[in-house]
Amino acid sequence: MKRTIVLLGPPASGKGIQAELIQKRFDIPVTSTGAILRKEAKEQTPLGLQALRVISSGGLAPDDLVMRVVASWVERARDSFLFDGFPRTVPQAERFDALLSGLRLPLQLAIFLEVTEKTIVERMSTRLTCRDCGKIVSLGRHVQSKDEPCPNCGGVLETRDDDQKEALARRMREFREKSLPVTDFYREKAIFAPVNGDRAVDCVFGEISQLIAG
Repeated sequence: MKRTIVLLGPPASGKGIQAELIQKRFDIPVTSTGAILRKEAKEQTPLGLQALRVISSGGLAPDDLVMRVVASWVERARDSFLFDGFPRTVPQAERFDALLSGLRLPLQLAIFLEVTEKTIVERMSTRLTCRDCGKIVSLGRHVQSKDEPCPNCGGVLETRDDDQKEALARRMREFREKSLPVTDFYREKAIFAPVNGDRAVDCVFGEISQLIAG
């Protein structure tokens, strides 16, 4: 069974839901760089305080900071992990590869959820994010109303500004320019597995389960 995994894909491709299902079925620790940075910031660690300054200014965390929190998390997780939406760029993928090589912990599987732009737009229209813990939920699946509390922490659910139509177009451009080349990086390593993410959640998870168990 494969237990060192990255799960990649464009915005609203279903990464969060699939990561949640993988964690429940295979007991593989799941995280994202955003989740790690929020946790570090909440605990006011030195890394967290640095992250908080970046987040407060509305900027993106620099690669050096991202890789430091990733390294810290992997060293604690040791032989089992799944990263949701990381690496985001080829330089991050290269540095992650070097980190894992140093730990003698090779990446076993890079799953890429392929979805059409039509699917992305449809999913964005039902997507909500918790203001407190950052969990992404879907109307009709996790909650029935945007007025319900976050099922993870009880926080307030809201539509993120970057899920709006104009911001989504910008995010998709950034994804194509910066994140899509990561797929070529992993394709060359023969651990790359594209999965049709346009299908129902259970169908997608069935295929992913076979990849992990195989």
